[in-house]
Amino acid sequence: MIIRRFQPSDFQWVIDIERKVFNEHDPYLYMQFYEIYPDTFIVAQINGFVIGYVAGFLARVGVGRIFSLAVYPKYQNRSVGSNLLNEIKNIFRKKGALEIILEVRMDNIKAKRFYERHGFFQFGIAEKYYNDAHDACLMKLKL
Repeated sequence: MIIRRFQPSDFQWVIDIERKVFNEHDPYLYMQFYEIYPDTFIVAQINGFVIGYVAGFLARVGVGRIFSLAVYPKYQNRSVGSNLLNEIKNIFRKKGALEIILEVRMDNIKAKRFYERHGFFQFGIAEKYYNDAHDACLMKLKL
């Protein structure tokens, strides 16, 4: 597995993964994300296929924010997400982040457990955060 920066040629792979895992965001948001935050948009690749991605940014001084992390369903539970998360953590550390924040759907128990295994903890709830009015669990990791 290769972990590397997102490239424009990865766009369709990322959109396909996003649609299969979340189907939440406007696809063009990812291209805009790349244009604004190219250093913190990372993909995982196996045999030339992009199988996962993580997109993040510095929300403010000392705080990294993970906007989205997803792995193609067939490659989940194979450490792809962990490798992507570790890479973005390292990038945020190099950029001076002292903590990382993110949000997860309250009903996404699998994702919440994934982040908890990596040291994240819940610090709040954002009510009706998602387009379908579902709440979000706000999570944080101290670096």
